[in-house]
Amino acid sequence: MTAPGQRRPARSTTALRELNSLRVLLLHPQDAESRLLMSHLRRIGCAPTQQWPLPARLDTEADVVVLPIEEDQRDAILRLADSLTELSPPLIGIVEYENPATLQLVLQSGCTGVIERPVRPFGLLTQLLLTRTAWRQQAASLAQVRKLEGRYAAVSKVATAKALLIAREGITEHEAHRQIQGRAMTTRSSLEDTAQTIINELS
Repeated sequence: MTAPGQRRPARSTTALRELNSLRVLLLHPQDAESRLLMSHLRRIGCAPTQQWPLPARLDTEADVVVLPIEEDQRDAILRLADSLTELSPPLIGIVEYENPATLQLVLQSGCTGVIERPVRPFGLLTQLLLTRTAWRQQAASLAQVRKLEGRYAAVSKVATAKALLIAREGITEHEAHRQIQGRAMTTRSSLEDTAQTIINELS
């Protein structure tokens, strides 16, 4: 519990605020369910668009994609899922829980969230919040991993360039590092770019 006088974390408020103008792509045929979903989404404050049939890949700007998971659309759903990348908008599937085949398709399609039929406003709101929050956390984690990979690549190149200089010129590791630093300053290049140039010259 939050102690008297303390503020609750702002995460929930931020997440709710993010729903305003959230771009939701509804991949659904025109019917009573889609009209209900579009109505709920607008009421929540989202900016929904509707498209059908299922595209082979997403060509519309969207933050979240909502689509029915149905066996007769298996091939189209899996084709769309295969076209998505780690940073593509997350999928929320509309499902009937009593159908085991549908649940299997949910797993194969990589849906981040599910909405049970009949669709209810609170269930839709909850899944939008959870799915979008999970996507943002994943995006942040991927950015951190790529940053670390970039640092490792830079360190590896500098180490390789130093080893080549040591072998070619018979200097110490410290002297090799100073030589790379000096050349980088002279050419106004990064250590990584300078190291790559040395590697290209001496390899």
